[in-house]
Amino acid sequence: MDAHYLARSFASILRLVLFEFHETDKVLIRVGLEYGFGGGILAWAFDFPGCFAYGQDDAEVMLNFARNLLAYEAWINLHADQAWFNLINLDFRIVEVFKPENASCMARSSKPAAFFEDDFRTLTQDEVQHALAVYSWQREELLAGLEFLPEAAYARAEQRTGKTIPAMVSQMTLDCYDILATLKSPLPPFPTKKEAFAQLDFTTELVRGTLPAWAGVKAICEVSGELWSPRKAIRHLLWRQCEGIEQIKALVG
Repeated sequence: MDAHYLARSFASILRLVLFEFHETDKVLIRVGLEYGFGGGILAWAFDFPGCFAYGQDDAEVMLNFARNLLAYEAWINLHADQAWFNLINLDFRIVEVFKPENASCMARSSKPAAFFEDDFRTLTQDEVQHALAVYSWQREELLAGLEFLPEAAYARAEQRTGKTIPAMVSQMTLDCYDILATLKSPLPPFPTKKEAFAQLDFTTELVRGTLPAWAGVKAICEVSGELWSPRKAIRHLLWRQCEGIEQIKALVG
């Protein structure tokens, strides 16, 4: 067996090892696509709570999703004591697709409704703690952004809905409360007569007290024909608060 043959054999083995290393070292990014929401597509990150993206077609939504995922990683690193993940060598996989039977009805809906097979998975303790952290950081950023606003800004109404900042905060907190209620756990009544930021405090304490009990729980509930699970509820909770904050940011400018 000559030296050239040995060298070629070694090179072939090395290429195979490197190929297998790179293939197994990839970070799998599992994505669920929800068609029809708002007349477009909503992409959900199944393993990254609070990360999602919109688009009018598959190419646009996945491009926006990749961009949002990297921004999400930077945002997490800004808040967390240590990194939760390292997004390099990514392998994006669309693992589930939801297409409503009545697309025209869904296009008019202001709330996503998809229930994915992934939503059957029970939550781990780490997932619940990460979701609570994201929820708290979202809330902290909202309050920090509103802290030094002049009084006149609170009375300014959003053109499309006519809602002021307090009204938007109140609606956001009520929606988050309704998401918690989908799993039919006993909850104290929502304080409809309190001012918006007292409602926000109420919902925040409710979230912090409710979510830890969802870890490891297999619960599927139906509300007005829509299926819910702890995993879906967390997905929607973080989506709704993020959307509410972005709407307030847009109004404030």
